[in-house]
Amino acid sequence: MFSALLTALVASSSVYGASIVSRQDTTCVTRYAGILATSGDSHMSFSISPRNQIAYIGDGNNPLIVEFQECPALESNPSNGTASGNATLTGRLYAPHYGKCFAVTNQTNPEPPYYTTLRTCSTAYSQRWRVQSNGNLFFTGVTDEDGTIEQGGCTQLGYKAGSDGTPVITHTNEQITLECDNKAPFYFATTAA
Repeated sequence: MFSALLTALVASSSVYGASIVSRQDTTCVTRYAGILATSGDSHMSFSISPRNQIAYIGDGNNPLIVEFQECPALESNPSNGTASGNATLTGRLYAPHYGKCFAVTNQTNPEPPYYTTLRTCSTAYSQRWRVQSNGNLFFTGVTDEDGTIEQGGCTQLGYKAGSDGTPVITHTNEQITLECDNKAPFYFATTAA
């Protein structure tokens, strides 16, 4: 019975042009979702640039909706799915509209600034992010959990920002940069601003 069903499914997929593909990565689980936003009081929305980079325009139009997917394969001490106390969750930042994850293009550079782009999701260091118990989101790259190895000279990288959390844009297309100094964490918002 099962083999007949499988044969029929494979045959119909050939006729209709469908393909059977396995799931990419079942080890990552969505823990948080929302609009990627600035820290500070107003939580202004980030968007995506024409070059698929995280960008800040400041008008609240076209907010970037993301999911934080916890990936236990990226950490040596997996959590129970909640960040509480001093706990953090390690994973990747998925953009469901695009079906891809945010990665750092120059992650192997020893120093920031670092630049973002959309790539096929994986558990590579270039896609390694952490969410803290207060909801702050940082890029961590190769940083290990005890901080003995650091990405770019610090344990967590945020977007380059002024003292009020407003992104400081230093490149074209309103793309943000990830930095160790003068940085702010990302935040998950529920409304676009």
